[in-house]
Amino acid sequence: MFQLMRNIHLGIALTVIVMAMIFAASSIFFIYKPWLPDRVAETERTVPVAAEVAGTPREIALELIRNHGLQGEVLGIAETDDGHTFRMFRPGTEHSVEYSRATGEAKIKSKQWQLGQTLMQLHTTHGFWHESRTATLWSAFSLLTSLGLLLLGASGIYLWFVNRTERLVGGILLTVGLSYGLITLILTRLDS
Repeated sequence: MFQLMRNIHLGIALTVIVMAMIFAASSIFFIYKPWLPDRVAETERTVPVAAEVAGTPREIALELIRNHGLQGEVLGIAETDDGHTFRMFRPGTEHSVEYSRATGEAKIKSKQWQLGQTLMQLHTTHGFWHESRTATLWSAFSLLTSLGLLLLGASGIYLWFVNRTERLVGGILLTVGLSYGLITLILTRLDS
């Protein structure tokens, strides 16, 4: 049983290591954000939108995706006196769109962030079902990584407990790790 659990433990670790490292790197950017450069490239352009495809904001977004190279989930849809406003977002890029019925044009303000901000946006992506298959796939990998880390911890505790010679050292490390995690959690909640 020990050999089987050891193999499961190692297999899980090798499976989730890449995603765990991405989350670790994004956590560093969260913690040290004030000290790290946060450059964003901003552009602005106006494009024509055919009246027959400009019935709803989603139809406008599909037109912008098909013919103008925009990508992202449609968020923040709002009706204006002259048309619609909405955002198209994917980690690393955001497009703010203002469509005017009078001119038949969409004014697009785009922001593109560097790696650090993109990692932070990936870290905080919430929800499971998204319009973008890539975002849905990312959410599925995040869920599997979370479950894998829980199984990794449980199998590690089992392996530690079965190995009698390392119980004292393992117990001390487990206690220190749990104490550090709980104290950090409490301190972050007190600060906000």
